[in-house]
Amino acid sequence: MLLPEVRRSKAILQQVLRKLSEQKRANLLYATLKTIEEDGGIKLEDSNCTVGISTCARAKMWQQALKLLEVMPEMKLQPNVISYNATISACEKGGQWPQALKLLEAMREMKVQPNVISYSAAISACEKGGQWPQALKLFEAMRKGKVSLDVISYNATISACEKGRQWPQALKLLEAMPEMKLLPNVISYSAAISACEKGGQWPQALKLLEAMREMKVQPNVISYSAAISACEKEGQWPQALKLLEAMPEMKLQPNVISYSAAISACEKGGQWPQALKLLEAMREMKVQPNVISYDAAISACEKGGQWRQALKLFEAMRKGKVSLDVISYNAAISACEKGGHLRQALKLLEAMREAMRTAATSFNR
Repeated sequence: MLLPEVRRSKAILQQVLRKLSEQKRANLLYATLKTIEEDGGIKLEDSNCTVGISTCARAKMWQQALKLLEVMPEMKLQPNVISYNATISACEKGGQWPQALKLLEAMREMKVQPNVISYSAAISACEKGGQWPQALKLFEAMRKGKVSLDVISYNATISACEKGRQWPQALKLLEAMPEMKLLPNVISYSAAISACEKGGQWPQALKLLEAMREMKVQPNVISYSAAISACEKEGQWPQALKLLEAMPEMKLQPNVISYSAAISACEKGGQWPQALKLLEAMREMKVQPNVISYDAAISACEKGGQWRQALKLFEAMRKGKVSLDVISYNAAISACEKGGHLRQALKLLEAMREAMRTAATSFNR
């Protein structure tokens, strides 16, 4: 239907492609380019393919983006840094880090100089794929190749180290940013705090939160939640509660992750009354507790010998249609066992077996 229209002029073609891009019609845009290429009635330009690749990237259609890049030489078009960057970005969004690295290598072979965008997209692809050594290798290649580093490349590399539980590397990168005349932003700090959380470094996480205030960087819910989790992992429940209470002062609304981490901290510290208070506070603040929130609260009651409270929470999960998991059942069974209620424990055990049988049957279907 579009072919007779676009054949009339390249301007109409560009207009059609731009419109499809704005509407995020990646499939239709890709089909249009392929049809025009096969028809041969109008010669496609670099910019036409780049629009198509970028639209496919936004739609996470990495295979189509790659195909468009591959057919460019057949159409006597030379892929440039923009087309390569858009394709690497498509692979990053599609979680295809090996493809992103191949494209970066292809750029060098084709004498197309990768820039900060090329490297940052490839580092992000490695970060999403949990490939922190590859991310660091690319970061080093940028430095050696004298490619200007920016906040995005630093943030992507810090995030990769965070996912790889490499907190010393994450801190090293964060500290190096001012030396490069780059100001760390909320993403930089949050990723570094999260790296400290994963590494069990709660004092470092708190130091970073303090540094944000000193540097006039506004912490967000992610920054605070990561710091609360860091305290929770090391059983620092008073610190976790202090952070949770400080959030409204910073005009931040705690979310299910913030609350769940604080409840878990109370569970580890044997503070079951506090855990129940937080669960109640969630409901008051219209924050829907999830399976993690409930499991932590049930475990807190189990540790405190509060079997009735544990069962009450277990029932609340069922009534509230919150998916029960093995942890929920185990904590409730353990609470009954500690309270000397063997019959109730066996009843729960049978209910768990039944739930597992039902789940297995559904899966096999």
